[in-house]
Amino acid sequence: MKLRNLILSAGFLAMAQNASAEIMASGSAMAWQCAPCHGTNGQEFVEAMPPLAGMPAKQFIDAMIAYREGTRPAIIMDRVARGFTDEEIKAMAYWFEKQPVKQWENTSLNEALEADATARSTGGQQ
Repeated sequence: MKLRNLILSAGFLAMAQNASAEIMASGSAMAWQCAPCHGTNGQEFVEAMPPLAGMPAKQFIDAMIAYREGTRPAIIMDRVARGFTDEEIKAMAYWFEKQPVKQWENTSLNEALEADATARSTGGQQ
C-alpha cells in the first residue's frame, strides 16, 4: 500500500510540475511592465520613449532580442529584455501590435478594455 501511495504521489507531483511550467502570463499582463516608460497600452508619445502601440510584431521581437543579446545599444532596455523568454517577447509583440495607435489620454476606457479582452481571448497571439 505504501508503494502504491508513493507512486501516485510521484505521478501527481510530476503532473503539477508540468502544468506549472506550461502556464505563461498573457501578452497584456506582461506588457504592463512596459507602462512606466512607454505608457498604458504602449501609447506614450514622448521623444525619449517611443510608443509600442501598433508597432509591427516583427519589429518589436527583433528589437527585444537585439537588446537582450547586447547587439542593440541601450541604457536600460538591455537589462529589461534579459528578463523575457522568446515566447514572452512574442506574446507582448502580438499584443502591442493590436493596440490602437494614439495617445493614451485620447483612448477611451472602453477601447482599452476591448483591446485587452481581445488579447486575452487570443492568448496574446494573432
